[in-house]
Amino acid sequence: MDLYDALRERMQSQHGPLGERLRLALGEVIDRGIVQPGESLPPEREMAERLAVSRSTLRQALKDLAQMGLVASRHGAGTMVLGRVPKSLSRLSGFTEDMQLRGLLPSSRVIERSIGTVDPESAFRTGLSLGTPVLILVRLRLAGGEPMSLERAMVPLDAVGEDYDGSGSLYDRMDARRARPRRIIQSLKAMEADADLAHQLAVRIGAAVLEITQLGYAEDGRVVEDGVSWYRGDRYKYVGEIRG
Repeated sequence: MDLYDALRERMQSQHGPLGERLRLALGEVIDRGIVQPGESLPPEREMAERLAVSRSTLRQALKDLAQMGLVASRHGAGTMVLGRVPKSLSRLSGFTEDMQLRGLLPSSRVIERSIGTVDPESAFRTGLSLGTPVLILVRLRLAGGEPMSLERAMVPLDAVGEDYDGSGSLYDRMDARRARPRRIIQSLKAMEADADLAHQLAVRIGAAVLEITQLGYAEDGRVVEDGVSWYRGDRYKYVGEIRG
């Protein structure tokens, strides 16, 4: 379907102020992949004329989408589509792999790294024996310099080694030691960002966040990852396949 036909159809099917209908329509065509991440939207003048809206209305809609992380202005390239990062529920992958598949440069900012022993609550949850040496790692995950998620992971020390500083891919390090999770149980919960989380993720207080807790199991059945992550709701969408 032509971009303008898709936008007109979606704007006509909605109610409310013109600017809001335009923003919702643009967001929907981006989510549906009618305009792919990495592509540029048409020039503002052309879009305004073809959609019969003022340039100020269009600019406000694009500004709102930029604040949501769906588009970005690039010098000499106009408005580029970023889109939400799809996170598969049926494929086991780490943050680094997800970003690389999207053509984004992943990086990490280590907030906390400590070595200790598993506490009673974690031991009960994971089945690890009390006294098991573990690494606690809290990292801010970024793509192209933009904060995407905050994660806290506890892993048995022998799964990563004492020299792991948290700057590279956790799963790559675990792969090298044949300790990467092969099965993961996840729990998802929608929540609002508090002041600290909003600061870390560069979003407003109260913004939508996906809290994901997970236990990762190695091939031998033991827990090798006990983690919780907070993903920006404006930059992620979860997708899965269900068969009956």
